[in-house]
Amino acid sequence: MIWKWVRWLLPSPTPRLEDHVSIWSIQRRDAGTFFRIVAVLWLVALLRIGYKAMERADDPLVGWQNAVDFALAVLGEFGNVGIGTAMLAMLLTRPVNRMGETAMTFYQAMVNRFVIPVIEKHKAEGREEGIERGMAQADADWMAWNRRRVEAERQGLTFDETPPRH
Repeated sequence: MIWKWVRWLLPSPTPRLEDHVSIWSIQRRDAGTFFRIVAVLWLVALLRIGYKAMERADDPLVGWQNAVDFALAVLGEFGNVGIGTAMLAMLLTRPVNRMGETAMTFYQAMVNRFVIPVIEKHKAEGREEGIERGMAQADADWMAWNRRRVEAERQGLTFDETPPRH
């Protein structure tokens, strides 16, 4: 049972070449998520290494002469971390996408269950109110037409006004 979930989360063992992007071997639909995760992980790693380098700069034996020395120290340590962050991102991409799909499915289910019925109820109420207003307007139009017709008959005039259409 657990292997079913593991296989669902991981990429296909027999991928088609056209489904993958570049050297990362990431499926096209997962590429955006992968590169976002890589960017976040690299930023976190870079900040952590920079923080460690700043701590070492307080040491009088290591003190940095200028910004270039500091940058070289940070990038020297970051080279080892870069591959690890890319690999971690490759492992996290599929589960993150699945969690997003699951969250969107849950969201859509909640919208279908709670929001759409309220909207439909208000539409139905609006239709009923519109029908009532329309019928009242039609009745008023007919009553006014009939009043004019009866008045014209009383005065002996010809009444050639067409009846209202509703």
